[in-house]
Amino acid sequence: MQYYHLRYDFRNREDRARIIANLKRLRAQLDKSVPAKDSDRTLLLATWNIRDFDATKRYGNGARLKESLFYIAEVISRFDFVAVQEVNELGEWKKVMRILGDHWDYLCTDVTDYKLGGNGERLLYAFDKRKVHFRNIAGEIVLPNDMLISPVTAELGDTKLYSGKQFRRTPFLASFQSNWFKFDICTVHIYYGATSGDKLKQRIEEINQVAKYFGRRAEAAEKDGKALILLGDFNIVHPDHETMQALKAEKFKIPRALDRPSNLDKTKYYDQIAFRANQRVLDFIDSPQPSLASSNAGIVELFESVFRDEDFDQYEGNASKTDRRQKGR
Repeated sequence: MQYYHLRYDFRNREDRARIIANLKRLRAQLDKSVPAKDSDRTLLLATWNIRDFDATKRYGNGARLKESLFYIAEVISRFDFVAVQEVNELGEWKKVMRILGDHWDYLCTDVTDYKLGGNGERLLYAFDKRKVHFRNIAGEIVLPNDMLISPVTAELGDTKLYSGKQFRRTPFLASFQSNWFKFDICTVHIYYGATSGDKLKQRIEEINQVAKYFGRRAEAAEKDGKALILLGDFNIVHPDHETMQALKAEKFKIPRALDRPSNLDKTKYYDQIAFRANQRVLDFIDSPQPSLASSNAGIVELFESVFRDEDFDQYEGNASKTDRRQKGR
């Protein structure tokens, strides 16, 4: 982490002192909740939907505060590899990379076309080059005709005709390696649609098809000594819901510690990390404890340390500019 940027980004000493205090509190929390990343026997992996990151239209919420970029960088720095969803433009992201330092790198997709329902976002991988290297293979999943979402088939003579949908936001697949450990990884931001009806059915189909398509690589990956990792924002309704069963049906293993809400108000189970690998390649020992310090999986509760309820007075001026209720919306 390049903390010296604080001196130049925050000329006001009171602001700088407050932000440093927040960072110290966040660092102390992460020290307790996230394992140290100096072991060559472990890979610390995370997924994070940073909503509307550097979006040109932020739905009335305005630009992010500069200090947020330091908090985001602090969390990312504690991992070796992070999949990030909902990165729009790259201006704010490049500032995060500047704070992380030269030993960090990233790989991302182009923006998804709005006409496909992707709200102009990118999928991105950030990785610590001291621990992980890119194996020069990357691509986006395009479904074959017989796997399209909401398919319709017809026959014209001896020819079968297919019609259907691709993913609203195309899953991003790439190959990486950490020490001897090779892994193919696919990150997603699954279509949300609605809580019932045809749009919910499309959501379930997207989860099912990406797990099935990516899972087809399992046999070849095993021969090559690789693990498969599928992660991101799946818009899972609940661990017992069809949305989760669609993911588990393709034999992906999901840590029990992630079977709990991961959003701000603790009502959604959207974010998931799933694995498929031969035990000789990835010794996945599941544990239900919710803390990363006591198990091999968990959720970082960022807002225990920054932007807390008791800090509201410090940000009231910014909040009043972004409260849509004041604008009659």
